[in-house]
Amino acid sequence: MAKQSRQAYQLRRMRRWQAHVTAQKESGLSRAEYCRQHQLSYHAATYWNRRLSKPTSKETTLVPVTFASSIKINSAPANRSVLRVILPNKITVEVDDSFSPTTLTKLLATLERR
Repeated sequence: MAKQSRQAYQLRRMRRWQAHVTAQKESGLSRAEYCRQHQLSYHAATYWNRRLSKPTSKETTLVPVTFASSIKINSAPANRSVLRVILPNKITVEVDDSFSPTTLTKLLATLERR
């Protein structure tokens, strides 16, 4: 029961701050001025603005990929379709015809963060 109360409290708190973050953006006021007018902690507002602006881990974002001239694309023997991308920093990505789009998306996101 206590766990449900804690979750309910956290949800109410998140909704409260989401309302403030949205209202501040729509007001045209700076965060500092909005916080002064609503008697809120500027640092707490900044924390919640960052926290609520981050995409959740369940969201997937696709990004365009530009191939540099130094990337080599090799093909496999005729009995198997393979796309191999060799990056200048010795990273090789190989995708065959039965690849998992989810796994490839995770891999590209990981490489993007390096």
